[in-house]
Amino acid sequence: MLFLPPVSRPDLETFASILPQSGKIMLCTHRHPDPDGLGAIVGICHLLKQKFGLETDLVLEGRIRRAENVTMRDLLEIHAMPKDGVDPAAYNGMIIVDSQPCFSHTHPPAGIPLLAVFDHHDGVSDDNIEPIPFEWVDSEFGATSTMVYELLKHYDVEPDKRTATALFCGVRYDTNNLLRGATAADEEAFRALELTADRQIIGAIDQPPLSREHFQQLHRGINACQDYGTLLLTLMDDVLSPESVAEIADWFLRLEGQQWSLAGGACDGRYQVSLRCDMPGGDAYPALRYILGDKGACGGHGRMAGGQIELDEMSISEVKMHIQSRALEFLSLTGVEARGLSAIE
Repeated sequence: MLFLPPVSRPDLETFASILPQSGKIMLCTHRHPDPDGLGAIVGICHLLKQKFGLETDLVLEGRIRRAENVTMRDLLEIHAMPKDGVDPAAYNGMIIVDSQPCFSHTHPPAGIPLLAVFDHHDGVSDDNIEPIPFEWVDSEFGATSTMVYELLKHYDVEPDKRTATALFCGVRYDTNNLLRGATAADEEAFRALELTADRQIIGAIDQPPLSREHFQQLHRGINACQDYGTLLLTLMDDVLSPESVAEIADWFLRLEGQQWSLAGGACDGRYQVSLRCDMPGGDAYPALRYILGDKGACGGHGRMAGGQIELDEMSISEVKMHIQSRALEFLSLTGVEARGLSAIE
């Protein structure tokens, strides 16, 4: 597998040429989708219906469990069908957003021809993948939802309130309100979509009710966290969901003086890992690729990266030791004495 630099923007007009004249299109994204994946799907669905008269279905793999993402799905009525209930003969093509078919967390339904891929993560080349009729992969964008907004604009399709809200959430959360990896295109999409987006729904997504288990998970994260100076390493055993690992990595990065926050936990037969970086010029994706090595797979963009290691051949303890040693080695912290988070003054 070869990782490629960002590609130049394709001729967006050619997107129309790869679409069928009629029938239904399957839309999918990565496992445990986030607001950017959900927003991009809603945007593509709106475009296909309004401009090309094409119906769509959506498959979401893995449960959505982070409270903000669940609220977004419910309030925007983003309905999905189970992957095992898909009849390939019912679809004339498939589109993947916010991911790529080679990524380890993306397993689209088999038997449906892949028409297009939209993604803002670093590109991947794999000889086992057939050429994709339309491929727009560009890590210069802060969010895939921004790319979909550009596509809507190209085809003169105005987003309705639901679509604008979904795309706005995608841009907002993946760029942390334009503070993380945002470009001029992301800012344009953010400002334009905000004018039409439903403010009440956005407020509800920002402040969803949280369960007792959520706070218990944070408590376990505090107890597991080790401070290595510029790195907070939080390697837990079983966790509630993959999203909780990302949430803890985000949470601890806010500790004053930290540059790296790496969190991990076991869920659904995999050890999930999230890495966050808050330093000028830092890039979490190559860092996490090094940390996981040949034991796992990952994806990412700018200051955020996530990955997983299958637990079929390694125990949780072995995975934690592997991640810890590789992270300390990568950041030249080998030999640094760690402190528990409760000892931080």
